[in-house]
Amino acid sequence: MRTKKVHKLRKSTRKRFLAFSVLFVFIFILSLRMYQGFRIDLLMNELPQLEEKKKNLLHVTEKLRSEVERLKNIDRITRIAREKLGLVLNEDKISLLRLKDYDEFIAIKKDFGKKKKREQKYQVAGVQ
Repeated sequence: MRTKKVHKLRKSTRKRFLAFSVLFVFIFILSLRMYQGFRIDLLMNELPQLEEKKKNLLHVTEKLRSEVERLKNIDRITRIAREKLGLVLNEDKISLLRLKDYDEFIAIKKDFGKKKKREQKYQVAGVQ
């Protein structure tokens, strides 16, 4: 008789444990679902602010690109270099040499080294 009571007690304890386990899992899943909904609401509230920030950053980026285009204009750079830094453009003619073979190149190189070198002074912007 005692074993029947122990067996019934174990059975009822198992049923209670199972019921509490199911209840705990249900509450846990419900809590996760509520937390997920809360996080989604927060993100949805933040979305318009982020879109506005993106729009502003794209506008600033476009302004900076146009400023870079304006500043890198070669005519503007040359004018500033002439006015502020005293740039003098080189008026020498450019010569192009085409060599048929390497021996001819060596001969030209030796002749060039023998000639008197002209000294030229250059003022280069940004070089110290």
